[in-house]
Amino acid sequence: MDKLTPEQKHPTNIEVDLKKREVRIDWADGAKSLYPLDYLRKICPCAACNEMRKDDDPLRVLKPEQARASGDLFLSTPVELVGNYALQFNWIDGHRTGIYTFEFLRQNTP
Repeated sequence: MDKLTPEQKHPTNIEVDLKKREVRIDWADGAKSLYPLDYLRKICPCAACNEMRKDDDPLRVLKPEQARASGDLFLSTPVELVGNYALQFNWIDGHRTGIYTFEFLRQNTP
């Protein structure tokens, strides 16, 4: 998915299920995405995590040995809405600099 339409990158519903350890997003075009927390932690788009990734990895996903921590979230304010365009996760390892834009999430649906 190279160029996303506004409907493809606009969520209509976002649910964070800490028990199932997943985030579910319904998109305006009717598509649904399910993201395991471990997966989201491994694709963190922040500069520090990007630096750890190999340039030849097209998905820019951390290798298992590179992942700093599992995808566990703080129970208080686990996820914050950033403006009207992104989510920010508060990982239990203290990492919270990754801004997951809706476009990034849609393009990286597992």
